[in-house]
Amino acid sequence: MKKTVVILYTKGMYDTIAEDICNYMTKRYPDCDVVAIDEDRYSNLMSAQFVRGTYVFTARNMAWLNRLAVLIREQFLPKKIDKTVKPYEQKELKEENPTRNYRQKFHKVDNIFMRFTPEIVICLSPKAHNKAILAKQRLAMSDVKVYAMITDFSLNKAYINYQSDGYFVQNDAIKQALIANKVDEEKIRICGTVIDEERLVDVPKSVAREKIGIVNDLPTVAVIGGRYGVSYVKDTFATLAPYTDRLNLVVLTGGSATIEKFVLTYCKAKNYKQNIFVVKGKTDMNEIYAVSDVVVSSPTTVTMYEIFAKNIPCVLIRSLNNNERGNHTFLAEEQLAMRGGKDEQLATAVLGFINNNNIKQEYLYNQRKFFDADAIENFAKEVYRESCAINKERADAAKSSVAGNEDGQEVIGENNVVNHAAKKSAKEKK
Repeated sequence: MKKTVVILYTKGMYDTIAEDICNYMTKRYPDCDVVAIDEDRYSNLMSAQFVRGTYVFTARNMAWLNRLAVLIREQFLPKKIDKTVKPYEQKELKEENPTRNYRQKFHKVDNIFMRFTPEIVICLSPKAHNKAILAKQRLAMSDVKVYAMITDFSLNKAYINYQSDGYFVQNDAIKQALIANKVDEEKIRICGTVIDEERLVDVPKSVAREKIGIVNDLPTVAVIGGRYGVSYVKDTFATLAPYTDRLNLVVLTGGSATIEKFVLTYCKAKNYKQNIFVVKGKTDMNEIYAVSDVVVSSPTTVTMYEIFAKNIPCVLIRSLNNNERGNHTFLAEEQLAMRGGKDEQLATAVLGFINNNNIKQEYLYNQRKFFDADAIENFAKEVYRESCAINKERADAAKSSVAGNEDGQEVIGENNVVNHAAKKSAKEKK
């Protein structure tokens, strides 16, 4: 009997992690279906588009408002963590097509539970985590385990929900923060850096340089973090561009026309004609990492995981919001990446890695020590083991139900059995 694990993620934020887990587990556990679902597909469409649009707009144009919105969500969402709903009546679960159950058209995550009847649900965002817990309550599916997976390096309090079955977290600092917020220690498991290294193939440096158009032997600095065109990426470029007489500067736009236009306009105005390379759209990140002697990046989870796996010196761009600030602080304090700041501080950090091999080796050593290549294997084993246990319990319960019916009994609940012979005897007496 196949096991099922559902991963709920947010497209554009956690899709790489969801894909890594899905691919890894599917290859290694063929008797387990791993289904990755974009939570926005199961949300109110207009609401999801509004939230996503607002996030992108504020990230590009009003960083202060983005920080405020994230801060408000983190401060106020945990106040709802004890929300409990009544289960649906049992008869409503007998719909042949549950997606057409009118009672549940506003609870689309419930349909995921009924369609797949998963043993484990892994939630990569606070919104998905809370929705999945409510769906479990409404459907009275007590044997489904709902977990939050916190991939960041610091705690976003919006994940806290005391009715969660547990947490997979990146490091001990998050574990201690959850405990400080009254989450049971038994519910918290440290899973480390969950990334599938099989997709991080090695590209020959010469091949990657040729594809990007680099023909000199100068050290190369890659600027990453422009997915939403934040102003900090523009500031970073403007700070480093004057140093292109001694280094190559590769700017990954992440598909942002805003950043591309800014770089080209800036180069024309300053008369910069060489050693600046704009890489547009979706690009093989393995090629970017292959040419990079230093990466300048926003402290987003997946990018940092990949940098650690490739073992490249990293300088951090100023953080967009409160979540990124927490990541920034952790990475800097653990000396996994260097604080970039702005202007002269940023340039000093970048040139420090290029010119001082001792500093470079210290940070690279810390990265190697921190990065756990076996993290995804250990995580997958734990999830699979638990899904097997739940699956077996369900199979045993089904056998018990069949045996009960054969003996003239009907199993109507976990501990409630009705004897048909007794009911028949009572009717005859009447």
